[in-house]
Amino acid sequence: MANPTSPRRALVIGCGGVAGGAWSIAALHQLEQQLGWDCRDADILIGTSAGAVIASLLGSGISVDQLLACQQGTSDTCHWNHDTDTGGALPPLPGARLTGKQLIRKGLRGEVSALTALCGLMPAGQFDMQAFRKLVNGAANGNPWVSHPATWIMAVDTTSGRRIPFGKGGAPSVRIDDAVCASYGVPCWCPPVTVDGRTYIDGGVASPTSADMLVDAAVEEVVILAPMASRQPDKPWHPFERIERRVRRYMTSIVDREVAALEKAGKRVIRIEPQAEDLKAFGYNMMDPSRRKQVLATAIASTPATVRAAL
Repeated sequence: MANPTSPRRALVIGCGGVAGGAWSIAALHQLEQQLGWDCRDADILIGTSAGAVIASLLGSGISVDQLLACQQGTSDTCHWNHDTDTGGALPPLPGARLTGKQLIRKGLRGEVSALTALCGLMPAGQFDMQAFRKLVNGAANGNPWVSHPATWIMAVDTTSGRRIPFGKGGAPSVRIDDAVCASYGVPCWCPPVTVDGRTYIDGGVASPTSADMLVDAAVEEVVILAPMASRQPDKPWHPFERIERRVRRYMTSIVDREVAALEKAGKRVIRIEPQAEDLKAFGYNMMDPSRRKQVLATAIASTPATVRAAL
């Protein structure tokens, strides 16, 4: 149970693919240890893409200890195959349609970012999301939404270009598996999700965390886990890693703005993100499951100091 004297706290878990998910679970474990706090007691949970999967599991009552044991292969109750259920290092053959052609027009008019518009130009992914749906629905015991009363799953509406916090009041009503699959709708990789005539894709194409959704929320403290940001980048030699780091710098600038907005609104922000050794373990392909174990081992070693510094 939450400590009645503790601040009202939101937990934000950002996008980051397979590698980011492994890093986030190690960071959550350290966060719980050092705060003496159960992440499931967060007053608001926000998840984007891989973070949406984790947020939905936490919102369904799955503990961080269970998530870590599943990552380590020591759980008897893990219903997820980390080697196959997230796909391979490369996406399936792309579909014939674009991810969101309306986003391209909005980008040309300056209504969405260049990255969001570029993602709309990419072909729709065709990865089979049934394993994701089985995992999320199983954790929710077949209910249409998770048991946590304030779990927000971030996606982008391809028609309007707006970020949609599924689960928040005023957002379209969808089932939790549709929300998570929409949030994980990585362009070229995973398919968009259409509900009631509206199509949604990965929330990470607009923001790696969407922490600014909490500016007006009734919380005093915001914990942000941002696998796709880093203020202490490494200096890789590989050209693909250099490209990844450029994308990461852009994502970091978005998180910087969101943190500034939260702090201006009087929130205390605890910002946790990968360090140089984590980036080295990530490499350039955050979707590559073959790097997951190395990422997890590195994060278990690195996150104690990272979380301590953030606190």
